[in-house]
Amino acid sequence: MSIRNFIKISLLVFSLSFMASCGREQSKALEIAANIVDERPDSAYILLKKVDFNSLIGDEDKARYALTHAKANRYLGRSLVTDTIIPIAVKYFKDKGDTIAYLESVIAYAHHLRSIDRKDDAFSFIDSVVCNIPETNQMTLNQELLGFSFSDKDYSRSLDIIERQIRLAEDNNERFNFEIKKITPLVALGRSSDAVALCDSLFALPEAPETGSAEWIYLRVNYAAALGERRETSTKAANILKDAIGQMNGAPAEKLAEFYVPMINLQLNSGNIKGADEYADLIGSLDIDLFYRDPVAASYLEFLKIVLDYEHTGALSLSRLSNTALSLRRVSNDLATKRQERDDALETSYDLSRRNYELTIERQRMWLLIAAVMLVALMLIGIIYMVAHRRRQKLIEAEERIEALTQLSKAAAASSADDKQTLLKKALLQQIGIIRTFAESPTTQNQEALRKISNVGNSDYISDTLVNWQELYPVIDELYDSFHAKLIKDYPGVFSEREIQILCLLRADFSTKEIGVLIQQTSNSVYVSKTSIRKKLNLPPKDDFIAFLTASNRP
Repeated sequence: MSIRNFIKISLLVFSLSFMASCGREQSKALEIAANIVDERPDSAYILLKKVDFNSLIGDEDKARYALTHAKANRYLGRSLVTDTIIPIAVKYFKDKGDTIAYLESVIAYAHHLRSIDRKDDAFSFIDSVVCNIPETNQMTLNQELLGFSFSDKDYSRSLDIIERQIRLAEDNNERFNFEIKKITPLVALGRSSDAVALCDSLFALPEAPETGSAEWIYLRVNYAAALGERRETSTKAANILKDAIGQMNGAPAEKLAEFYVPMINLQLNSGNIKGADEYADLIGSLDIDLFYRDPVAASYLEFLKIVLDYEHTGALSLSRLSNTALSLRRVSNDLATKRQERDDALETSYDLSRRNYELTIERQRMWLLIAAVMLVALMLIGIIYMVAHRRRQKLIEAEERIEALTQLSKAAAASSADDKQTLLKKALLQQIGIIRTFAESPTTQNQEALRKISNVGNSDYISDTLVNWQELYPVIDELYDSFHAKLIKDYPGVFSEREIQILCLLRADFSTKEIGVLIQQTSNSVYVSKTSIRKKLNLPPKDDFIAFLTASNRP
C-alpha cells in the first residue's frame, strides 16, 4: 500500500469517527432534552438548539426532536408557528403504536395550527383523531378541545364536549365534576335558570360533596354565580357566597379577595349598597397588592368601586373609567413585552450556542487528550506524594518519639529522688523496650538517647511491649493516691484500656508527646482519645478532666 493511499484511508477513518462522534453527541443531547422537557423546558430548549435536525438520520430521532421542540415551546408559552415538522412526529408515533407520544404529537400539532390562526382546523384535527382511538384515550383529547373552546369563548361547543366527557366518565365522581363545568358556559350563554336548576340537582345527588369541602365550596360559588345573574335572586346568591366564605377557615388573604370581589357585585345587584361598601372595605384592609397579583381582578374591583361611587353620588367618574382601561392596556402591553423579552433572550442564547457548538466539539476532544495526560501526571504525582508523605510522616513520628524519650530521660535523671514523677519515669524507663527500637536506627542522636536511658534505668531488660501496664498500674496507685484503682471502681466499663492508660499518664503530668511514645500512638490520636474521654465525662471542651477526676466533691 502506498503512502498516499494510507493517508487517504486514515483521513477517511478519522472523518467517519468524527462524524459518528458528532452523531452520538447530538443523539445524547436529544435524549436528555426529551427526558427533562416536562420539568425543565428552558434547559431542554437550549439543548435542542445544539441539535441539527437535518443531520439526524433515524426517523425516531427526527420524530423525537419534533415533539420535544414543540413541547418546549408550549411549556415556555412560546408560539408554535415554527413547529412545521410536528406532522413527522404524528405519523411516526402513530405507526409505531406509541400511544402517549402520539397523543402528545396530536395536541402539539393542534397548537401549531392555532398559532397560525387555523383554529377550526385545529379543532377538526383533534376531533377526527378522537373518533379513531380507544375511549380510554379520548378524554385526554377532549380535555384539550374543552380548553380551546373556553379560550375561544365558544361555550356552545364547550357544552357539547362536556357532554362527551360525561358519557366517557368511568364513575359518578368524574361525571359529577364534569356536570359542574357546565355551569360557566350555561351562565355565559344567558341560560342562568338552567345553571341554577343544574346546581339544585347536583346538590341533591348522593355523591354531592361534603359540606365545607373544597368541592362543596367550588359548587356553591358557581351556584352563587348562576343566581347572581338575575336581580331577584342576587340576595340569595350573596347569602350562599357569604356562607361559602364562612367555611373557609384560615384561608389566606389572596384567596379571600377572590371571593370578596364578586360579593361586592352580588350586593350591588341585590341593592344592598351598605353590604357592598363593607366588602370593599374588607378588601382594603387585606395586606395584599391585588393589582400586582391579579391585574384583571384589580381592574374588576375598580369598576365595581366606580359603580359604588355612582350609587352614592349619582355620577360616573369618566377619569376613573379611563384610568382603569389604561391600566388594563398597560398590563397587556407589559405582558407582551415580557414575553417578547423572554423570546429574545432564548433566541440570543440559541445564537450563542450555535456559534460555540463547533468550537465546543473541538475543545472537548482537546480537553479529553489534555485530561488523559493530566490524569496520568496526577496519578504519578499522587503516588510520589504519598510515598514521600508516608516517609516524612514516619520520620516526624520517629523524631517526636526521640524527642519525647530524650526529655523523659532528662527529667528522670535531673529530678530529685523523692519526686513522684521522677520515680514513675524511672520505673517506666526500666521496663520500656525502647532500646531495641533505637538500636534499629543507630544514629548519633539515637545512640545518645540510648546512653541516657541506660544511665537512668540501669536495666538491660527488653520487653515485647513498650510498657508493661500491669506492673505500672500499682506504681501509679502507690504514687498518686490509688488513682487507677479508683478510676476502675468509679467508672466500670466506661473507658477503654487505651483511655485508662492515657488518664493515668495525664495524672502523672506526662506531656502529649510523651504519652504518644509510651502508648505507641501519634499525638493526633492522643488528642482524639482525650476528646472522647471528655465527652464520656460530659465535660465542656475547656474543662480539665484530671482535676475533675481527682476532686473530692465530684459527683
